[in-house]
Amino acid sequence: MNKKIKIGIIGAGGRANFQAKSILESNIGEPVIVYSPFEEEVKNFSEKYQIKYTTSLEEILYNPEIEAITISTPNATHYEITKKGLENNKNILVEYPPTLKIEQLDELINLAKEKRLVYWVSLTQLLENPHYTIKKNLNLLERPLFYYLSYISSSLSGWYSQISLSGPIYLWQHFHFVSQLLDLFKDPEEISVFENIEYSSEGVMSSTFSVMNIKFGSGLLSTIEFGMGIKDVSDTRIKLLGDGGFFYYERGRLYFINKKEGKKEIEMEKVNIEIDTFNFLKEVSKVETNVERAIEARKILKICLCAEVSAKEKNIVKVKDF
Repeated sequence: MNKKIKIGIIGAGGRANFQAKSILESNIGEPVIVYSPFEEEVKNFSEKYQIKYTTSLEEILYNPEIEAITISTPNATHYEITKKGLENNKNILVEYPPTLKIEQLDELINLAKEKRLVYWVSLTQLLENPHYTIKKNLNLLERPLFYYLSYISSSLSGWYSQISLSGPIYLWQHFHFVSQLLDLFKDPEEISVFENIEYSSEGVMSSTFSVMNIKFGSGLLSTIEFGMGIKDVSDTRIKLLGDGGFFYYERGRLYFINKKEGKKEIEMEKVNIEIDTFNFLKEVSKVETNVERAIEARKILKICLCAEVSAKEKNIVKVKDF
């Protein structure tokens, strides 16, 4: 039997659980230790997965037996942890956004190349339904014209509500849908946004509502609507209109509607999003550089940073000028 890749898990929250399960089911990797500064949280995590735990990040970063690390921590910490990991010859899987600045991401990509390591940004949203199914059936639209994506949630708590930890809202809220847009359409030209953010008396975000409009060179227009902390609401909607008809997603069902056939439900394909972690481990096993997912994430990050500029300047931002 081939030797399994020994992995350190950094963070012990929700996404860290996803990574631990994905690693175990991969049969390629072996989670051996988990880190969190919160002892009760990390101890519970270690008991759940029967692995060691530590409240010292250095115990993972400087362990020569650890070949790879997964990073599921507040967004503002991704850059420093990734940099230290690469400097200590660890292959990296990090949740989005990989960094909060383009310059930081470029630095890390170059460092991974220099060290001949895998630097992988987890983009599991590209495997989600209905996006995955729409992509496979995109030809039904003939010429896509307008894309509308909306996610509204009552949840907004923990470090997500603190900009000092989460970063600007477009870099983590809209990153999800922007990545799906760019997976389908490659030529974004202009970005414009508006937002309404409310803060509690303690200075943390209590609710957010933001809209990002993207104009593409093909003529396609798109609108991404994202709200969090809005009471008694939990909803995801997608509409994609083209010359040949339109896709409509609501309440877990995907439909395609046109004049000829009317409305028909499209069966969404079964997709295992854990394959993303499996693919990372497969690349690590090759013992060679791979920064393709980081480069893909760079394109997404650039659009989200353009949106942040548009919000501050209250103006349209041209992607080529950024």
